[in-house]
Amino acid sequence: MAGVDKFGVIFTVAFVAAMIVIMATVLQTDGTFTQSTDSTPTQTYSPPPTQTYSPPPTPQAAPQTSSSDNLKYTIRGGIVDSVSSDENHNAVKIMMDSRLDGQLTITLTSDSVTPFDDGTYFVTVDGEEVEFTQVGKRLTIDFMANSQKIMIFGEGYKSGGHDMSSMGHSEDSKEHEAMMAADKAAADKAAADKAAADKAAADKAAAAAAKAPMAVTIEPVEGSGAPGCEPECYSPSTATISAGGTVTFSNTDMAPHTSTSGTAANGPDGVFDTSLIMANASFDVTLDDAGTYPYFCMVHPWMEGTVIVE
Repeated sequence: MAGVDKFGVIFTVAFVAAMIVIMATVLQTDGTFTQSTDSTPTQTYSPPPTQTYSPPPTPQAAPQTSSSDNLKYTIRGGIVDSVSSDENHNAVKIMMDSRLDGQLTITLTSDSVTPFDDGTYFVTVDGEEVEFTQVGKRLTIDFMANSQKIMIFGEGYKSGGHDMSSMGHSEDSKEHEAMMAADKAAADKAAADKAAADKAAADKAAAAAAKAPMAVTIEPVEGSGAPGCEPECYSPSTATISAGGTVTFSNTDMAPHTSTSGTAANGPDGVFDTSLIMANASFDVTLDDAGTYPYFCMVHPWMEGTVIVE
């Protein structure tokens, strides 16, 4: 009986060990189920890689660089069909096929277009005036998709050198309107400049005329030797001269007179005194300092006048 129990224990231990070996082959350490037999290879499941969608890149218009009539240009968003000079209007015409919004950069020459006096140009796209960037004679012009024609005008355009009637139907109405508007603006500016020049000349003449003279003659009025002529017993009773000018007191009256600076009420102030001037005689007084100088006749004190020096 003891031998049988011992054999049973040994059998049980061997059976458990065998089962442990078998289970180890069935279960992997990472918990992934693996089916394994003597005739079937091991299969392991792996999920497919995640795919991320990327949109295709937006096509970019390749720049076209070329030259025509010695004019170098680069265009994006279109193709230049032709570049030609318009000598009648001092302009360059660029015909193109544009399917995208784009930009034309062109370098002009003095032979192709003569710029305005300030070195600038006037540009239209399909007859509409547009803004542009200019560096020297290189112009960068933006245009919209489906634009067909770019015109670059120079000096003769705004100054009216072109003949609008000769253009007839060769240009579209929008371009006609733009050209006429530019001519009107140029004419208005010329008229304004002339008006400003005329005004400046008139102001100069008025200033010269307004400037006080350097000489003046003062005479006693007829009959001033008796009271009754006041307050204008001298002619003129108030005279104006420029500083450094000369006043000539001429006695055309039969009675002798003086012209003495000061007033009859306060007496002479010592600036000038002609002394007694007889009939048909005169006396010159030069006044260098600006100011107002009253004077009177010491013989006939009711005779008073004023000299203003500017």
